[in-house]
Amino acid sequence: MPRFFIEKGRIRDNIGIIVGEDVKHISRVLRLGVGDRVVLFDDAGWEYHAKIKEESFRELMVDIIKKFLPQRESPIEIILGQGLPKLPKMDIIIQKGTELGVSEILPFNSDRSIPKLINDKSFKKVERWRKIALEATKQCGRNFPPHIASPVDFSEILTRDLKDTLKLILWEEEGAAALKEVFDLNPNANKFFILVGPEGGFSRIEIRKAHEAGFNVANMGIRILRSETASISILSVIQHRFGDLN
Repeated sequence: MPRFFIEKGRIRDNIGIIVGEDVKHISRVLRLGVGDRVVLFDDAGWEYHAKIKEESFRELMVDIIKKFLPQRESPIEIILGQGLPKLPKMDIIIQKGTELGVSEILPFNSDRSIPKLINDKSFKKVERWRKIALEATKQCGRNFPPHIASPVDFSEILTRDLKDTLKLILWEEEGAAALKEVFDLNPNANKFFILVGPEGGFSRIEIRKAHEAGFNVANMGIRILRSETASISILSVIQHRFGDLN
C-alpha cells in the first residue's frame, strides 16, 4: 500500500487528517478515493493502516484500522558529514543515505567545496534536502527520516563532541589506513561519524586537522571514488559489517 507521513497531532479518536501535497498525490496521481487503503507513519515512529473515509480538495479524512510500532531503524548510529558537492549530487546522497539507514547528514563547506552555502543561501537547499529525506523515508519504510542539518564550516565539524564514536575521514592518498584495519581494531563499534569530501577531496591541511581532532584517516581501496559514490559505499560497508545490511 502507498505510504505517507502524517503529524501525530492530526490523529485523534482513530481518525486521521491528511493535508498538504500528499492530498494531491493520493487523489490525482494515485487516483485513490473513499474506501481505498493507505499506510501512514508519524513523527513518533508509529505506523498506521488506514482507509479513506472522506475527501475534499484540501484534505483527506481516514479511519485508522491498525496502529503498530515497526522496527526498521538501524541498530547502529551513523552520522555522515558530507563536504558539499556540486548540485544535484547532494540530492542523491541524501536519498540513498536515507535508504541505507543514516541517522544524520551534516553538510559542510570545505576548502574544495563548490558551491559554498552560508546562512540565507542554505535555507532553501536544506528545506529541499529534508523533503527528499522524507520522501525516501516513505519509500524505504523507515520509522523516521534522518536529520538534515544546516551547512557549517569544516572547522565546526571537528569540534562536535561525540563520545564512544568511531570517527573516520576518507582520504584517497597514501598514508591513509585501510578501512578494514580500522574496523578490525574497533569490532564492537555502534556509533560512527564519517567525513566524506567534495569533488577533489580534502586538502592536506584538513586531513591534518581532522587527525588531530581524533579522526581515523582511512581509504576505501586503490580506486578513486566520486564523492557521492564514496558516501553511499561507506554507508553500505558499515551497515554490512556492523548493522543490519545482510
